Amino acid sequence: MGLFSSRSTSASLSIVAKGCRIIGNLESEQSIQIDGYVQGNIATEAEVIVTPTGRVQGDIKAGLVLINGLVEGTCQGGEVNIQAKGKFKGTMQTQHLTIDKGGLLIGENLEVVEVENVTKISPNRDLDKEASEDSSKSA
Repeated sequence: MGLFSSRSTSASLSIVAKGCRIIGNLESEQSIQIDGYVQGNIATEAEVIVTPTGRVQGDIKAGLVLINGLVEGTCQGGEVNIQAKGKFKGTMQTQHLTIDKGGLLIGENLEVVEVENVTKISPNRDLDKEASEDSSKSA
């Protein structure tokens, strides 16, 4: 295969290299790996990987988030794994959270609950009126 091959790889990965500093938002259709520093928001439907040298200050929204470095902010992911060297500070929203031995979550996890077939019920004013009449009779 030549240097400028027209063949594309099936899965691409965007990398913020160690020693690289990005201030601003990152959006990608492919996975993003953070080995350096990002101050800003990161969004992808694929995965965000924060390696032990990686640091993120901002919000992450991804299908899968692997934290093995430091993340400070908000994290929304279908699945989040805080690995052995990972530290997360902030608010997390996920249905599936895994914290490996040595991993640290400082903040809260707001579990995402999928709600189906919900019927809204309006209050029955007649029942409220009867209840107040019954309590006044017994007094």
